[in-house]
Amino acid sequence: MRRGEFGRQSPGRLVSITVDESGQRVEHIAFVPAPLPAEFTLENKTWMAVSVASRNLTRLNAIAQERLENPKLLVRPTIRREAVSTSAIEGTVSSMLEVMRSDTDVTLPRSAATIEVLNFVRATEHAITRRASLPLSVRFACELHEILMKGTQGQDWQTGRVRRTQVFIGSRRGRSIRHASYVPPPPGDALRDGLSRWEKWIHADSPMHPLVRAAVAHYQFEALHPFTDGNGRIGRLLAVMQIIDYGMLTDPIVNLSPYIEARADEYRKRLRDVSTKGAWDAWIRFFCDAFAEQAFDAEVRIRALLIWRDGMLERLRKKRVKGVAHDVVGDLIAHPSVTVKSIANRHKVSVQAANHAVARLVDLRIIREITGKQYGRMFEAADVYEILTR
Repeated sequence: MRRGEFGRQSPGRLVSITVDESGQRVEHIAFVPAPLPAEFTLENKTWMAVSVASRNLTRLNAIAQERLENPKLLVRPTIRREAVSTSAIEGTVSSMLEVMRSDTDVTLPRSAATIEVLNFVRATEHAITRRASLPLSVRFACELHEILMKGTQGQDWQTGRVRRTQVFIGSRRGRSIRHASYVPPPPGDALRDGLSRWEKWIHADSPMHPLVRAAVAHYQFEALHPFTDGNGRIGRLLAVMQIIDYGMLTDPIVNLSPYIEARADEYRKRLRDVSTKGAWDAWIRFFCDAFAEQAFDAEVRIRALLIWRDGMLERLRKKRVKGVAHDVVGDLIAHPSVTVKSIANRHKVSVQAANHAVARLVDLRIIREITGKQYGRMFEAADVYEILTR
């Protein structure tokens, strides 16, 4: 990061900092983003991107509310898909299968990566319930950060708090701040004031389109970089929560991160271009394109899941299967990995009744046993996984 990279249109200022590296004092610069403006003048093609994303999100929300008796069935797999993808952007790799299986059977061994991904799941679940009593805010973000980092290598004395040390985003050339691709504000007044203004800005009365507000707020959060680790994951989660808060979605049923994961370099470049040259239009278009494509993707998956579920329920009807087995099929969209114990607990039936339901569903090839064991068996709806991960 060099002074010459920041032009006159940069929405911020550079400040001199001194950091300690292996006992040596190193002088460098950090970027402090300016307070966000009350309005933006955007290009026509940017407004087109906003319009498409808005239309797709509205249609997705309508389909989920109208076609599903319980739209929250979609929330569980969507959260876990987002967890896998948003973690992969930061280099933490686990699979949807591993996450869903570990979530179904807590006795299964978990890799460090899966623990991190499941932490994101817990953070998201906390965000969904907590927003009823606490608005999106710095405190809200800190609560999510504490859950995200718990039990991971990134956990330290600053977990769940606004950082009190200088951090930087490194480059491939090394770990020295001299080679940093981006250095956010130093800890202290500049960071605290920036976060306070960010919090007030996202809640201010404004005629600005919700998607533009969410895009701009996401940039500001990432530019401020309030935590020592996990900023990207928390920032992307907050962006989806904003979309819900602004009334564009009822539940978190859209995955933002798969689009970004496939374009991680462009994502970082668009954010950086805002800092260096005020390229708001390009960033907002990228952000809106992500929501537009992912809302359409979610709609396609919902339709495919409904077709599959209706087909399986018809199969049960023809075989005159009712009771627990019928209820389990209706639930497989949210819980494609099951055990006899999980079915008994979820549907409040005896183990014997759950075992009988599983046997019928295996016979009808709706689910299959995956462990090959006599005890501790797990069953999966492979077709559901295919739709969720295709």
